[in-house]
Amino acid sequence: RQANRYRRIDYSYWDIIVISIAISITLVTLILMYYPRSDNLHGKEKLIRRDACGCFPHDGSGARIAYLISLHNRRTLDDSLVLLKSLSAPSNIFLIHIDTKLSQDEYELSDLKYFIEGECKACGARVVVESKFDLKWGQWSMNHPTHWSMTEFAINPMFLNEWDVYINLSADTLPVYTPQVISNMFDPRVDGKKGRGILHGMNFVTASSTQTGLVPTNINMFPSVWHKRGHYESRGSFNLNYTDDDGMQRTEDIVIHFGSQWMMLTPEFVKYIALSLQRHDSLASRFKETLIAREIMMSDETFIPTLLAHHSRFKETIPKIGDDGALVPGPWFDSVVIKSVRYERMDENVPDAFGNVVHEQKYDVPDSVTDVDIPRKWGPYYLGVYDLASIRENGALFIRKASRSIDPNLFHILPVQRSDDIPFIRWPSEIKISEKIDWIKLLDYTRRMRGE
Repeated sequence: RQANRYRRIDYSYWDIIVISIAISITLVTLILMYYPRSDNLHGKEKLIRRDACGCFPHDGSGARIAYLISLHNRRTLDDSLVLLKSLSAPSNIFLIHIDTKLSQDEYELSDLKYFIEGECKACGARVVVESKFDLKWGQWSMNHPTHWSMTEFAINPMFLNEWDVYINLSADTLPVYTPQVISNMFDPRVDGKKGRGILHGMNFVTASSTQTGLVPTNINMFPSVWHKRGHYESRGSFNLNYTDDDGMQRTEDIVIHFGSQWMMLTPEFVKYIALSLQRHDSLASRFKETLIAREIMMSDETFIPTLLAHHSRFKETIPKIGDDGALVPGPWFDSVVIKSVRYERMDENVPDAFGNVVHEQKYDVPDSVTDVDIPRKWGPYYLGVYDLASIRENGALFIRKASRSIDPNLFHILPVQRSDDIPFIRWPSEIKISEKIDWIKLLDYTRRMRGE
């Protein structure tokens, strides 16, 4: 009996193979679970954490980015802190413009100022804050912060040759990716393994709400009954006399192109705009004078896109898109899909110019939320986690509008290192949210009914 307890087990050749395979699978599974995965596109670890100041690590490589952040009220003052923390890096420069309608005292007492001037020092980024312009919605004044920042970055000796791409943002924007990833996408330097950044050398003047996606929209593409086309055409043609870059006198019929007031531009194009606006006889100045004289609305969405589309050299920097509407990338990025660099939802209150309609619901402002302004009926509308699938499918670098008072969950997810890190969450076919019960009010009512 005792001998039987230690009887030898005879394993066949196939038994040994099966056991070996099982052990190998177990070991591989444990390695994948506990060893940090790397980012295939950017060569960084997937899990990147914010530091004590709320900033992400950045190794100094990639493009140096010159940002303009525009804010106009208390809500966007608070939003700008989250945005600045999500983009700050020692290689980046920020100009922040505060609408003069917002009291200077609001800024002086804000967390934004403390982050910039306090212990964190904006995580090493250079930040200049100015309050120069009183902006009027829909009017030419909406262009002022952008043109001011372009002049500063292109001409001010403090910033000369210190940046590789210009990006202007509304303060209620949220980046989809971390600062290092965005820098890598615009990287101007050639690397033998991956070449330049996928977006280097391109000028983007559109958002996802633009009808033609990544490229500015020719006004003649729209039906004649479309309200924006009618607004421009009712003011007459744009036959302009100007002096070109070579000093030659020219006359040209300018075709309006629609885009977005939020842009990502090359240093060369920014310098062209800044210097052109300093010459009274340039195409930019003549175009500006005409738009102002004719009281054209929303000129911040057409001024720079139109100049880009009409310049013989710079129009070649408009992104090339494929039949699917996605960016045609370089040979190093065949698997990257970008249909829009900025994701936003606008003009969903009516069918668009081509009769398309949006069926998805959107976030609204609850009555109990008093610190958030209600969007105009045409937008832009607030975004939340139900929009994440669309953000991921568009390949966007930035989204707008985002507010912690509407959906704070979004801020726990973005920014990320890879598009695969964005949860594929989209709007259900229809969703109805129950009312929030105010139990205190209900109990008080019950007591009154009982006569207590």
